[in-house]
Amino acid sequence: MNKLRLFFLLMCVGNMTQAHNFAPSLLELREQPGGIVELLWRTPMQAVTQPAPVLPQGCRQLGKRVQVVNGSAVEFRYSLVCPVSMGELNFSVRGLTESKTAALLRWHSLAGGRQQLLLRTDQDSFVPKSDIGMGRALVQFSALGVSHILAGVDHLLFVLGLLMLASGIRQLVILITSFTLGHSISLALVSLGFIPYMPSLAEWLIALSVLLMAGFLSTGVGQTKSRAGMTVLIAGFGLLHGLGFAGVLSELLDGSSGVVSALLGFNIGIELGQLMFIAAVMAGVWLLRQLPSLRWLAGARWAAIYLMGSVSMYWLLDRGLKLVEATLDYGVY
Repeated sequence: MNKLRLFFLLMCVGNMTQAHNFAPSLLELREQPGGIVELLWRTPMQAVTQPAPVLPQGCRQLGKRVQVVNGSAVEFRYSLVCPVSMGELNFSVRGLTESKTAALLRWHSLAGGRQQLLLRTDQDSFVPKSDIGMGRALVQFSALGVSHILAGVDHLLFVLGLLMLASGIRQLVILITSFTLGHSISLALVSLGFIPYMPSLAEWLIALSVLLMAGFLSTGVGQTKSRAGMTVLIAGFGLLHGLGFAGVLSELLDGSSGVVSALLGFNIGIELGQLMFIAAVMAGVWLLRQLPSLRWLAGARWAAIYLMGSVSMYWLLDRGLKLVEATLDYGVY
């Protein structure tokens, strides 16, 4: 009975748990002759406090503003006319701190140059200058990858399951490597446009993977299955999680220059964040082992398994309904 009560309590916790932070917004600017700038602003609809672009002083809107819904985001398109030179313009985005998101700014100059900058709470403005190097883009998107993985509760729960599933350091390295390889492949394939991004289906499959991991741990299947078979299975789960990671980049990358640096930096950030989480968990386990009784360690293990199973069950039901709604409304996943 106590276990049943704990299960329903954790189901309630799942309702208050956000599995992912929102994808960054996109501010795309295209310079045209005569001091005209075409503007595209795309931002997630789910954000409680939505960020918004701040236009440079002296610029005014030309014509009407076109608004459309694109998947889970809303887009605004309009043109500006600016009386000053482009090097004197200062574009910024307000509300990044309140929405806890970032914004990718992409500038296309009249001469054909292209600049890309990730605007964050500590750097939310942009003035057209020389092109940004690959090194800076790597750092920016690495930071985005770290923040994304550390806010992705479902991914972290699965990694926690890998820690509990491994029988030693060697097997842990093998499992983490296979999981990393899997999600790196699918992240690249979606971001580069080789396979379509289906957010509702990807989120549901990720929830299913966490539930299956909880089942492996509670029944001991993970210990009885061959190591080679488990390694392949974890790599397959990694492919599913990579589909979720790709949600952050799929709506931002356009297949042109800058894709490789953004993809590489984001993937590096994911791995760094994953390693930070693993180090924190292992430090916590070491502290528990210093207690007089190891019963605390066994209790913590079962609490983590119940957390994984209960929260993933809630996600499975909630995301399943969203998947059905998306299929009925749009005929897509």
